[in-house]
Amino acid sequence: MRKTNQALIALIGDLKDQSRSTGSALWRDVALRLEKSRSNWAEPNLSRLSRYAADEDVVLIPGKLLGSGDVAGKPSVAAYSVSTGARSKIEAAGGRVLTIRELMNENPDGKGVRILG
Repeated sequence: MRKTNQALIALIGDLKDQSRSTGSALWRDVALRLEKSRSNWAEPNLSRLSRYAADEDVVLIPGKLLGSGDVAGKPSVAAYSVSTGARSKIEAAGGRVLTIRELMNENPDGKGVRILG
């Protein structure tokens, strides 16, 4: 099965390029997870995010963040997609919602980023 979403294909390529140029294994890991079938992608809820992420953590979700549960702290969350409910709860709590590409541009080495999948 080949991916047909051009934006996703470009993102996976950019993640691999970033991994090669910085030597950071994080971006390669995320690219490989996004290459898998979408039915195998991570789909954690906010309650899971709150359980595993400390207050100021930067969390990367190679999949979709869903809105069930509450937000603890002010996390910065980067995900391939975020449900509207999850986005509004995170922003209401003072956190940030980013795309994976925005996170990659802000933090090229991937230091201090946790993958939640």
